[in-house]
Amino acid sequence: MPLPPVVAIRRRSTDTPLGRRHEHLLAGRPQRRPPPIPWDAFDPARYPEPALALAAQAQRALAPGEYSAVDLFARIASCLSLNGAPLDLVTAATRIPTDEARHAEYALRMAALCAGHEVSFELARASVNARWKTLVEIEELDVVMLEIAAVSETLAGRLLGACLDGAEDVTARALFTSILGDEVHHARLGWYYLAWRSPQWTRPERQRMADAAGELVMNAELLFQRGRDAPAGSRRAARALGVLGSVAQQQAVHRAMEDEIVPALDALGLGASHAWRARRPRTA
Repeated sequence: MPLPPVVAIRRRSTDTPLGRRHEHLLAGRPQRRPPPIPWDAFDPARYPEPALALAAQAQRALAPGEYSAVDLFARIASCLSLNGAPLDLVTAATRIPTDEARHAEYALRMAALCAGHEVSFELARASVNARWKTLVEIEELDVVMLEIAAVSETLAGRLLGACLDGAEDVTARALFTSILGDEVHHARLGWYYLAWRSPQWTRPERQRMADAAGELVMNAELLFQRGRDAPAGSRRAARALGVLGSVAQQQAVHRAMEDEIVPALDALGLGASHAWRARRPRTA
């Protein structure tokens, strides 16, 4: 369906906690501020080199994903606005790129502390979010919000929560706490958007979304089979830095799918539990 030439913009919000939060912001109530991170408290001498190397790898791997999300969520905000979505969805989406840029900065800084030198990554502009380069129509946005905002951000939140559960280092704990607090709000944007959109879906649109949800559910665990497994003498230190081994990572993803994502997709009428039961069993 092509984008309509004229879109009616009305003062409206979704009937969700996000809509109520939007009203609070309009009333001048303060927004959530990221907690400070005690970078100077980090002491690499407390940890063996293999644990530091794994922590640096994990943070360096986190940075590009967070940075590329700046572009993607800017497109999401644009698409929401061009399709006349409720204003609480639009304003929430516009705040996310700032969060993602900050997360990339945090990850690079933590990676540098663990590695003992500055860390960077390369950005291939032609490939960044190339899959979503035509993100204009609301049917395309439905799939992006399902995959990226709802499912991926929920999984990210669970994985970060698992990192935080094991992290004993004060700097690592503060970093994971800060990023996790943002990711929860990013995931809620996806779920609240789907709650707003789902009553409007035609039967073919609902089937298309059910197919997309089923594919995500079938493949989720397979994408997170391998964590960063530390050698025997460094496992406790790596865990203290928030590094997830394979078993812990698999368990976090399984719980997220079973406790949150599959029930939420079922509540939207997408029948995800059928795909969940049919998936290939995970390995522990």
